[in-house]
Amino acid sequence: MTRLLHISDLHFGAVDDRLIQPLLDLAASQRPDAVIVSGDLTQRARPSQFSAARAYLARFSGPVLVVPGNHDMPLYNLPVRLAAPLARYRKAFGAGVEPSLTLPDAVIQGVNTSDPFVWKAGRLRRSSVARLTAAFAGAPAEAHRIAVMHHAPVPAADGTPADIAEPAKALADLAATGAQVVLSGHTHMPHAGFAETAAGVLFLQVGTAISTRLKTDANDVAVIDLAPGLVTRTSWIARGGGVFEPSFLLRFRQGSAGWQQSAD
Repeated sequence: MTRLLHISDLHFGAVDDRLIQPLLDLAASQRPDAVIVSGDLTQRARPSQFSAARAYLARFSGPVLVVPGNHDMPLYNLPVRLAAPLARYRKAFGAGVEPSLTLPDAVIQGVNTSDPFVWKAGRLRRSSVARLTAAFAGAPAEAHRIAVMHHAPVPAADGTPADIAEPAKALADLAATGAQVVLSGHTHMPHAGFAETAAGVLFLQVGTAISTRLKTDANDVAVIDLAPGLVTRTSWIARGGGVFEPSFLLRFRQGSAGWQQSAD
């Protein structure tokens, strides 16, 4: 079995400092094989915020896979955003904005969906689709094929439409790459579900891990356990700056008709 800790939307620059240690404590207790961070590491893409985010993620043991979000590009400095939108992100986390990670039960490929021309909304580039296709084509048959992206092409938990260009096309492209699971953030609301036009893909979203920018009544992260044909997702929440506690567990089994939620 492989275990992932999925966190997102840290927003250094707008962090609830009371949650810094509790999230580290959760990781220490759950002992994930990797920490997956699906974007928005900073609030305003400032060097000091990237430095703080990098220093914090270095405190987790094991591999950490990070992709950028829209907040990791400058908002108000338009010339910099258009000329070098992720220069500060690259300085903090390396030149590659679409990293990959291979674990015993999973091949995980990061995707950069940030779009400097619209800032808030995302897009799935053809180059990203090609990279996903190549990564998953070479994966062992039994391995979970997981894409990590900040923006998801499915509605948020409250029904808000997907904040990504051409969501129907993005769904079709993701399904065509062979992706089986998509991990994302951006909405600041946890959510799990499917899309009718991409029945073979399971979409798992988390809210904001440690920031004050809440859209629900709690910060949340997810612990994801992977076994052949099975994904178990446990949501962990922290209210009022307290410790992270398990909230609800969902199991998904993969069959000939795609993913289905399992009661057992």
